[in-house]
Amino acid sequence: VAKKYAVGKKTIRTWGYLYEYQGIDGLRSTHNNHRYSREFKLSLVQQYQKSDESLEIFAIKHGLKSKTQLSDWIMQYNESNLKAYTPRKRDSKMSGRKTDFEERLTIIEELIRHDVNYNWAVEKYHISYQQVYGWYQKYRKSGNDPESLRDRRGKAKPEEKWTEVDRLKAENRLLRAQLEKQEMEIAFAKKLTEI
Repeated sequence: VAKKYAVGKKTIRTWGYLYEYQGIDGLRSTHNNHRYSREFKLSLVQQYQKSDESLEIFAIKHGLKSKTQLSDWIMQYNESNLKAYTPRKRDSKMSGRKTDFEERLTIIEELIRHDVNYNWAVEKYHISYQQVYGWYQKYRKSGNDPESLRDRRGKAKPEEKWTEVDRLKAENRLLRAQLEKQEMEIAFAKKLTEI
């Protein structure tokens, strides 16, 4: 079906979930943005933290069109510090481990490509939720400076070895990941409009 209609497999899977949990109305295009109260958003984020369902299925089951909205709300919830994050059962299984600067750079690069899905990074790289969340927050608060991913507790890389070219290369990798993510979102929106 994906090949026949030139639509991505993930898109078709999402449509399947929409139809399964929201019926035919779930497949209808909406031209008006829904407004959700802070209480509703907070309630949904807290329910998701206790759930074992995937982000996408949970979001669609609760009336959203995709996981993007819920993902954004989770990020806002964490950044605003309304309540300290309590790891979900599946998150807490993974303990932290030592990583070097290059590995943290790669993890954040891939995290961006995967819609800042912390749980995905935890499973993929065998690190703790707190580690990957902390690295990404430092990166964002620094104005997207790759240097923020360096572990300052130990000995930093000697200044003569970390050149301006090194810094620009690292910055370029992270910005390219962000650009690719945005391009995919734009392409998806165009394809959806065509369909």
